[in-house]
Parts: sequence; structure tokens; C-alpha cells
Amino acid sequence: MATGDIYRIFVAYQDSEGGKERYVVEVGREGIETVVLDSITSQYHKKSRFIKAQYYPIQEWWQAGLQKPSYVDIKSSRRYRFEEVVKYGRFIGQLTLRDVQGLAAFIRSYKTRLQQL
Repeated sequence: MATGDIYRIFVAYQDSEGGKERYVVEVGREGIETVVLDSITSQYHKKSRFIKAQYYPIQEWWQAGLQKPSYVDIKSSRRYRFEEVVKYGRFIGQLTLRDVQGLAAFIRSYKTRLQQL
């Protein structure tokens, strides 16, 4: 697993029981055993400006193994044990270098964009 790797994995709901399969992307690590994953969504156009400000548009989504234009929700970060992702997740593809760099810049500029809303 590496930064930019995309998996499909079961994500539990935070406020209630259950969950569903989601596309996720690795955005970082905490030590050797824990990875930080953000959700990927294709739902964008009907969202508020506030929510859109936290969605990074994946520029080369087809090269990443996704089937339609998609966005990384940078406020959806969750921590997973590395072994769980490898065991239960299904590898889909990887963000291109352009998108990894774009996502990093998007995360760095998030607070500035919020102030402009």
C-alpha cells in the first residue's frame, strides 16, 4: 500500500450501526500499522459550496481505475489497520502523480478556501 492507492472496502457508519462498501484512497500513515484513508465519491453537483470546498476533483479518474468522475472527501479521514485493508479491501488502482500532488496542495489550501466562502 502506498499514498494514492485506491481500495474498495466496507466503511462503518460513525453515528449508527451498519455501513457500506466505499471507494477510499490512502492519504497518509500513522506508524507502520495504521493507514489514513479518505472516501471517494461521485456525488458533487448537488452539494453546497461548503461541502464542495472539501472535495478534491480527481483529474485523471479513468487512469486511477475509477468508472466516472470522482472526488476525494478530505474531511472523511478514518484510520484503519494496514492488515485489515489488505485482507478485506479490494485494490482498484492508484492516483496518478499529478493527482497525488494536486490532492496534497488541495489539503494544504483547505483553510484558505473556507475563509473565502
